[in-house]
Amino acid sequence: MGLDGGTIISRNDVLRGQCWDLNKADDSRSTRGGAVRGTFKRRKLDAATSKVTKWTTCALSGQPLTAPVVACFLGRVYSKQSVLEWLLAKAGTFADDEALHRHMNVLRESGDAFDHITSMKDVFPLAYEPPAPTEGAAVATAADGSADPTLPAPFTCPITEARCDRHPFVALVPCGHVFAERAIREAGKDGTCPSCSTAFAEEDVVPLLPSEEQEERLRELLPGRRKQAKRRRKGGREQQQQGEQQQQQQGEERQQGEERQQQQGEQRQQQPQQEEQ
Repeated sequence: MGLDGGTIISRNDVLRGQCWDLNKADDSRSTRGGAVRGTFKRRKLDAATSKVTKWTTCALSGQPLTAPVVACFLGRVYSKQSVLEWLLAKAGTFADDEALHRHMNVLRESGDAFDHITSMKDVFPLAYEPPAPTEGAAVATAADGSADPTLPAPFTCPITEARCDRHPFVALVPCGHVFAERAIREAGKDGTCPSCSTAFAEEDVVPLLPSEEQEERLRELLPGRRKQAKRRRKGGREQQQQGEQQQQQQGEERQQGEERQQQQGEQRQQQPQQEEQ
């Protein structure tokens, strides 16, 4: 084994390398003094902490979620600003050098994980306000029940009060409201949003932060969802046009009625004058 310049590696070089590896892995032990190299693994987040972190972190930038919040049809949540920057970067437009570096980092770390986002039509707004880290109670970890004060209180379903770190949640595409999955099965079984009564179809229910198996199934549905979204937008435009036509027709009818009333009033005023003559 050799180093640059043809030098021979020494015992001190080996120990320094071991010390660096272990220090990065655990921050608690050193190999100086001839300690035997050990195997360490990074500490993993417990399930509750990991779930709350995903609910408060933009999947694209890795930064804390900021309103307005959007979701893609794979159930990932994003800050809308991050999605806009991503789309601009894909088109070769960067606000500054920092935006360029962020885009390169995403490509390096995530590969093609976000290639399904090609326009703002591939996401939909969520009626979800990310909590600030200091709001509410802290999250109790699964390991010992102690609370982590750096994490915000978990989002709770407005219908069932279920917590997002313990139960599966879904979003309704037409209105963006977020509920526990159980709430939609029960309160939304009539096909209307429990919060705003907006009608939705079964395919409008998107699982948020799904498991890997669920995400694979959602990915298979993406082509159909795009076609459905296109039909919905077309239908929405037609409904808007019909509504505008109805409003215009009602306005014309109102104006005609007012003109008739005015004519009748003038005729009533003229009748006494004619009788006097």
